Amino acid sequence: MDADDGVDIEDVNDGNFIPKNEDPEFVTGLFSTGLGILQQYGWFVLLGILILIYIKSKLNPKIREMKSKAEDISYQKKYDPDTAQKRLESMERARMRLQEEHDAKAAMFAEQQRQREEEKRKQKIEEWDSLQEGKGYRSKVKPKDDSSETSQNKLKPKPKLRQSDYNPLMGGGGTGYRPARRTGGG
Repeated sequence: MDADDGVDIEDVNDGNFIPKNEDPEFVTGLFSTGLGILQQYGWFVLLGILILIYIKSKLNPKIREMKSKAEDISYQKKYDPDTAQKRLESMERARMRLQEEHDAKAAMFAEQQRQREEEKRKQKIEEWDSLQEGKGYRSKVKPKDDSSETSQNKLKPKPKLRQSDYNPLMGGGGTGYRPARRTGGG
């Protein structure tokens, strides 16, 4: 450390070093800066402090009331047996309702699967009968299903974004790439 920075280090108790500020100019400069700011903006600071005190005095009763309500509610949730029992019963009712909805959806799905299997079985029987009659194994006319219509809609190709072979990165008017002529130095 330099001797002219104004900080001396003293050896105190077992080698612990404590910096000691002996430069009064630093403290004086800090005090004068703070005093200058207070002189320039003092009324604004004072007005701001008064407004904050007023707002705090108006909000304190409401904050205390909200805290006490929250404490009462948390106490009732934890230690009141009636409230806990009601909460458990409502949770059980909600679980039962969700389970009933799930069971109904599962039954509908199983019924739909059973109907599809039945239709496939009938179709295979018809195909077997047509094969026995000599008409061929598969029918030339495909049956019209809702699922086939949606699959046709899904299989439509996407429209191309570029209709022509023009590529602006290739330069020119779409006739293709033509490299620049090589000419000798001029």
